[in-house]
Amino acid sequence: MGWKSSIILVNTDIEVNEIELLERLGFNKIKATEKESFEVAIHPNDNQVYIGRYKGNLIICTQELPLTFLEETISKGEKELASYFPNTEICSLVLHSVVNLWGYAISKNGHKMRVRAGSSEDGTFAEYGEPLEEELELLSKSKIDENGNRVYQLDDFPNEVFEEDQVGENFVFNISKRYFGERLDAADDLLFETELNGYSVNTSSLSRRENTNQERKPNKWVIYLLIAAAIIIFRILRKTFFSD
Repeated sequence: MGWKSSIILVNTDIEVNEIELLERLGFNKIKATEKESFEVAIHPNDNQVYIGRYKGNLIICTQELPLTFLEETISKGEKELASYFPNTEICSLVLHSVVNLWGYAISKNGHKMRVRAGSSEDGTFAEYGEPLEEELELLSKSKIDENGNRVYQLDDFPNEVFEEDQVGENFVFNISKRYFGERLDAADDLLFETELNGYSVNTSSLSRRENTNQERKPNKWVIYLLIAAAIIIFRILRKTFFSD
């Protein structure tokens, strides 16, 4: 089975106003839609968000926002959630089997505890913090190869060597057990019996790539002011040196 998931977990029993929370996270034009099982909600459409609860965790399923958590620094979304839920673990779980994308990020009170992520195209592109208990068994079956990459030899396939993107899904499943009490791929009650509230949304939030590009691009008004200043200076110099 190919997995696709885009989930934020907040380890809390606190009741929330779901629309207010979505607005704080940058969503707008929010309208309630039909409930869906977690099996459906786990990978929502771009304009859809699902919110529900399972075993003491608030679950938010949305496309882009969980990806922004896969950085060493704390994202805007994590800051908002930390403000709304102090002293609470916040976790992002991301999977997309088409490109072997995998990732997880855990923070608390605006402090990033652990983040790891990778894909078949980019390799492991994020790794920060000390390994968690849920990672240790799988990490113990790995080594660093001659090219500096972490590779794995698994018990079920003793004669094969696996790249990290090939086992990343298992890391995500192991981290999910920290919150669900069992691995996501074995949590039938969660997947098929748990319903989440649906919302259609629009968002002003930028994707991780768009944010990066925005930071790199100078503000257009700054460019205009610099050009105007250069023209003024040129005219002054011209008048000074070339006037009779």
